[in-house]
Amino acid sequence: SYFCINLKLSAMKKVLLVVTLLFSIQSFSQLKNAKKYAKTITADDLKEHLYIYASDEFEGRNTGSEGQKKAVEYLRNFYIKNNIEAGDPDKDYFQKMKLNISRGNEGEVESENVIAIIRGTEKPEEYVVLTAHLDHVGYGMSGSRAGRNVNKIHNGADDDGSGTVAVLEIAQAFKKASEKGKGPKRSIVFLHVTGEEKGLLGSKYYSENPIYPLEDTVVNLNLDMIGRIDPTRKKKNRDYIYIIGSDHDSKDLHNVSEQTNDKTINLDLDYRYNDKDDPNRFYYRSDHYNFAKNGIPIIFYFSGTHEDYHMPTDDPDKIEYDLLESRSKLIFYTAWNIANRDQRIVVDPKPEIKKFIVNKDKLNSYTGTYGAKGFPIKLKVFVKEDKLFIDAVGQGSFELNPVKKDKFKLEEAGIELTFDSENNSMKFKQGPFDINLIKE
Repeated sequence: SYFCINLKLSAMKKVLLVVTLLFSIQSFSQLKNAKKYAKTITADDLKEHLYIYASDEFEGRNTGSEGQKKAVEYLRNFYIKNNIEAGDPDKDYFQKMKLNISRGNEGEVESENVIAIIRGTEKPEEYVVLTAHLDHVGYGMSGSRAGRNVNKIHNGADDDGSGTVAVLEIAQAFKKASEKGKGPKRSIVFLHVTGEEKGLLGSKYYSENPIYPLEDTVVNLNLDMIGRIDPTRKKKNRDYIYIIGSDHDSKDLHNVSEQTNDKTINLDLDYRYNDKDDPNRFYYRSDHYNFAKNGIPIIFYFSGTHEDYHMPTDDPDKIEYDLLESRSKLIFYTAWNIANRDQRIVVDPKPEIKKFIVNKDKLNSYTGTYGAKGFPIKLKVFVKEDKLFIDAVGQGSFELNPVKKDKFKLEEAGIELTFDSENNSMKFKQGPFDINLIKE
């Protein structure tokens, strides 16, 4: 009956109110303890780190280069100096890998992720993972907006020196708390990933070779470019941070993020780029994506691009250090809350997705190199391990996801391909581009 339904709704609202109040009380109590340690995250310390990390000595930290090796040593030495435990099985702070870099035809290089951990006191086998990418584009031989072969050091102070030094300061704050008997209930993993500029390669490697089980990874908080102000932002207040992905997989995570901010730093949490279909595709363009693909809730913290993005001028003197401090503190508080609450972050149930299957003969009929007059690149389509891939020359290869008969998507780039095998053609759609390509 109507009366009965209203009683149920009223009761449910009371339960939700009680749960919210309990969270608020627990959260407030936790954050009270955290404030003492958040004070150790300072603009001066962030600046001191960044002027070293984004200096010419590190030569732009190109993946596999001598400058990148200096960068990983700097990170490792920080963790050793602060007595923060190595997070890798060999206990040398490095997760080593060989990467085949197709962008710029750099070929095979040896590189490493840097990983440290503070073990949880009550739930040590549940993990909160903080990520920032340690690399940049080196001398800009590829990846520079100044043009190919510019041959100038790209220091990458904001991208992603800002996120990198923030992770260091957050790690130090958690360590100081641990030393005072206030260590996190869950383990905190500090993961500096390599090869982001080459196609999220370091985080992809970690996701395929996880040191800590992905099913036990509660959340990934990813920090990438958090030190500047976006000149295209309509609102003119400085005290903001873009939040991407917090509500994509977990309403619970989104609520924790919002409530933590309300009780602490009170930044303007801006969701301008949060939509997965935003034309900038930021959700797909940083290391959190390799966690999200595996069903792990994520938050991507970002302050926007600017005129120095992927330019030789992305230098430490351009960073807004007071904002970098407040943003780093917010991320510390959020990680603290997630690590110390009684229940792990609740993942929203996913609707069942029916996978469209394409047989091998049909896949082979799509293979070939496609192009068109006036179209700037050639697209090579090939089959590997019964899956269809596309290779945009010099940009690397990507797996295509079949969505219906003759139609495939590359979600990360917002690309839709429709094949016409009989006419040896392919319709390419991306944003405003809608063009018919012919097989050579």
